[in-house]
Amino acid sequence: MRAFVKHYERYTPDHPDYPRKLLSRLDPPSFTASGAVPNVRAVAIVGSREPMHEAAVFAHELAFELASVGMTIVSGGALGIDAAAHRGALDAGGATWVVCPTGRNHVAPPQHAGLYDRIAASKSGRLIWPFEDDTPVHRSRYRERNRVLVALAEVVVVIQARHASGSRNACSWAQDMGKQLWLVPALPWGVYEDFFSGAADVLRSDPKARALGHRAQLFEALGLPRGRQLGRPEAPSKSPSLLFLPRRPDPLLDPSMTLEETAMFSATSAVPHHAEILAEKAGQPIGRANTALLTLSLKDVVVEGPDGFFRRK
Repeated sequence: MRAFVKHYERYTPDHPDYPRKLLSRLDPPSFTASGAVPNVRAVAIVGSREPMHEAAVFAHELAFELASVGMTIVSGGALGIDAAAHRGALDAGGATWVVCPTGRNHVAPPQHAGLYDRIAASKSGRLIWPFEDDTPVHRSRYRERNRVLVALAEVVVVIQARHASGSRNACSWAQDMGKQLWLVPALPWGVYEDFFSGAADVLRSDPKARALGHRAQLFEALGLPRGRQLGRPEAPSKSPSLLFLPRRPDPLLDPSMTLEETAMFSATSAVPHHAEILAEKAGQPIGRANTALLTLSLKDVVVEGPDGFFRRK
């Protein structure tokens, strides 16, 4: 493992190359890294360790496109969404950083030794260990890992988070630090709602958090041009959450949808909700929300019920 990490250095807050983003936080941590950690624009992408195929594909494509326009992708090296984001950045020839939950002498998860080597070997890839070299993996390390990960990023994107998940901890750090927080609220089937319940909780409780229904929303908010886009890879051979569920066309991938329509569709579910609730959830003015919902009903992807309630078809 880490045959490519031929150079690494310990950074303390008084180091001349210590990242400014970490200095701006209370109690800036010391860390070891496989190279200098420059002050660049970065997006943190985190989420479930056992994602549905569509969620992992979205993470990979989002990271690929962001990296293709020069954004650094920061994540935690975990299974699932983290790994998809790292690989998306690497496939674009871009930069990605792993903030590890251990010291330099340990690998977590062990099956990502090859991924870590690939990142360390890339020109702008970095492995960052915010613990002493011999620190093993432990549940208590993840919170501190997430604090460093979020601090290094300009915005945080959470893809597929259940009600009780490690990604919720990253959300908490983003809120504490005043970072812009984006959450993918759902896939277009109500049967999947529990897989995204954590994101829905945050969107209800944090008025500053934003629902991400289409990649273009994030690029617009960051003032970025749209980057190269990657074709959708084949589904993995093992995808437990999809083995017994039929696939349907995904309206979120419909290029004819406006950003408002995509955001409103993301806010709906199989359970009817009033248009005002959906507008608040999607962060849309009620006038635009009503227009988008009516258009979606004409497109036959949502159903309008009595008294202004809407649900997915």
